[in-house]
Amino acid sequence: MKKLATGLVGLVGLATLLLILSGCTKKPEATKHSSSKESVKTSQTSTNNSKPKVTLTTKELVATIYIESYMAQHSTKDIPTAVNEILKQPEFMITTPLNNTFLANEHIVLVGGDLGTTITITDDKIHVQSYNGNEQFSDKYYSAKELTSKYTTHVDLLKKVVTLSDKHVAERNSLTNEELALSAYVKNYVTTNTEISSFLSEGLSKDFSVGLQDNSYHFSQGTGSSSEEITVSDNRVTCIVHNGATQTDTVNFTKEELSKLFLQYKQQLDNLLSIGKDNYTKFVDSQTTATSSTVDTTKLSEEQTKTWVKNYLLQSGDIDKTTFDEFTSIGTSLDDENCLLLSPRGRSKGNTTNDSSLGYFRINSDGELQKQNLSEVDGYGDWKTVSTTYLGSE
Repeated sequence: MKKLATGLVGLVGLATLLLILSGCTKKPEATKHSSSKESVKTSQTSTNNSKPKVTLTTKELVATIYIESYMAQHSTKDIPTAVNEILKQPEFMITTPLNNTFLANEHIVLVGGDLGTTITITDDKIHVQSYNGNEQFSDKYYSAKELTSKYTTHVDLLKKVVTLSDKHVAERNSLTNEELALSAYVKNYVTTNTEISSFLSEGLSKDFSVGLQDNSYHFSQGTGSSSEEITVSDNRVTCIVHNGATQTDTVNFTKEELSKLFLQYKQQLDNLLSIGKDNYTKFVDSQTTATSSTVDTTKLSEEQTKTWVKNYLLQSGDIDKTTFDEFTSIGTSLDDENCLLLSPRGRSKGNTTNDSSLGYFRINSDGELQKQNLSEVDGYGDWKTVSTTYLGSE
């Protein structure tokens, strides 16, 4: 009996031990399962926090270097501020003179205060020489990885800088309408292509002027030459050349042929246009401020001589004010005595013909306005002085 009781106690103890062991075995499984969930969660968090890899184009990389140089030159520490200033530069360009060398310049021709950079890229190594005008102020080396990392959050700004450069490069590789008009004007004076350079340098007089009137560019070189009206439309450049008292010649060019000849002279064209427009502005200003006593009639611009003839015709009653600008044109040429000859044509009073002659006028060497007395026999006659005081107003 005693043995039976002892056996039962043993069985109970064994069962208890098994239960304890069973609980111990399940516990690690639960821990293992929890650990697996935590691992997945950590992995997902790591993936969500990772940033996409940024790769800069070569031009964007060059743009970063120009920005760095700009900030160094102007002590600008904020990239967006520097970019906003660069975007205001009217001639900023990134060009590639050699395969792995780039130029990023504020202006085509650098002067004091202008930023220019020469950038040579070899794999990850970038050599940068920065200039203030023609004076070098920096010689540095960068790492492409270093710059890419720094500008990761400014890619949109880099794209704006590159877009501005591309726009200016495209403009640099083509001629504007006013440059095409001046090209046509010059082409009418030169007989061979080799004469273009010398004519641009020395061929135009100091009185050269250009102004935009009624969608045409009006060119003249003072009283010593005739005038031209040049219109640029579609692919054609049309020149109306006043040749003689009543004759006009029309000369046509295509944009392509003019661009082919004159693109290499773009800077010279721009310089001459600046001078011509300035002369034209001075003339317009003089029309409104000059009095008869302050105008030297021996040194009139071509436009001033036309104004004189127009106002003489109006004051003499030969034409109506309401019809002059609409129907009247004034051709110019040089006569045998090297005086400027003016030949207005239009509608005179009592005449319904819009293109009739209004007489022949000239400015003689004494600065007097003369009108020709035409002979009924041969159409020629002597000259009579009709005005000695400049008529700048009606």
